[in-house]
Amino acid sequence: MTFHRAPVRGSSAAVALLCAGMVMSGTIGYFVVESGAPPLVVVFWRCVIGACALLVVIGARPGTRQELRATVRSRTGIVLAGSGGLLVANWVLVFTAYEHLSIGVATVIFHVEPFILLGLGALFLHERLNRRTLGWAGLGFLGIVAVAQPWASVGQETGALLIGVGLTLVAATAYAGSIVVVRAQQGRVGAAPSPLVIVTIQLIAGAVITSPSLLVVPHQVSAPGWAHLVVLGLVNTALMYLIIYTAYPRLGTATVGVLAFVYPAAAVVVDFIVYGTAITVAQWVGFIAIIAAGIGQVLTTPQSPQRSQGTTSNHPAPEHRKPDPVLPAKD
Repeated sequence: MTFHRAPVRGSSAAVALLCAGMVMSGTIGYFVVESGAPPLVVVFWRCVIGACALLVVIGARPGTRQELRATVRSRTGIVLAGSGGLLVANWVLVFTAYEHLSIGVATVIFHVEPFILLGLGALFLHERLNRRTLGWAGLGFLGIVAVAQPWASVGQETGALLIGVGLTLVAATAYAGSIVVVRAQQGRVGAAPSPLVIVTIQLIAGAVITSPSLLVVPHQVSAPGWAHLVVLGLVNTALMYLIIYTAYPRLGTATVGVLAFVYPAAAVVVDFIVYGTAITVAQWVGFIAIIAAGIGQVLTTPQSPQRSQGTTSNHPAPEHRKPDPVLPAKD
């Protein structure tokens, strides 16, 4: 069953929706930092608030309720819950990285994830790599080096820098792993569940996995902190996912890939406006290299001609082989 959403009239409206979703993604770091809560606690409440909001939507849709029940009782539901574990691990690691890196720098470094996904896809899904892809990946890696600038700090600052970069790269790997898990499952059982069901199962699993943090992690949260957590769960999780998934079916893969880089750009701008984080010339060069690598990979990859105007799939047509499932948002 597909997730029936309000129709998007024309690609311009879909582009506007996806840009709005990516800008919302770019503000996530602000709400995480301003909540004042530890990363595990932030992730728990993000999952709980987001899942509750999506369950309200599902509760109003009898067909989607049936799909959710059927998926939860199946092997697919177990696998999706596992991918949810990887997804929340990604969130915890990224939010922890904010303690060592600025929000903008951590977000841009995270965008090496598409290239990690390529490697995992080649390793576990037997997808082929070519010289073009490896070249773009190399450019992206050089961009990360320019952003991180390991030569620019000494002493304790170097340690904090390396910890932040390491946490971000492991987070990107966890997110790529969640995608590979869903893709592998789809290859065995056919079409993936609707986006609404996928995200809801992942958020419920994330809430269960991170719930022990309330017992072992101090979590005094102020009233303004709770306000930031509520916005993070309702707006930057539930609403953001629905906006992004509404736009996806109306746009081609290349367009979606290019617009995804609105997210790190927005994060850098928020970081600069709110916290006054200075960006060096070398770091700007690194940002441009990472963005160019991602855009270059998307634009130079041949597209499948099979996608029709009237498709009701939950994700743009893939570049090769079987259709990809709709993927969870990165942050």
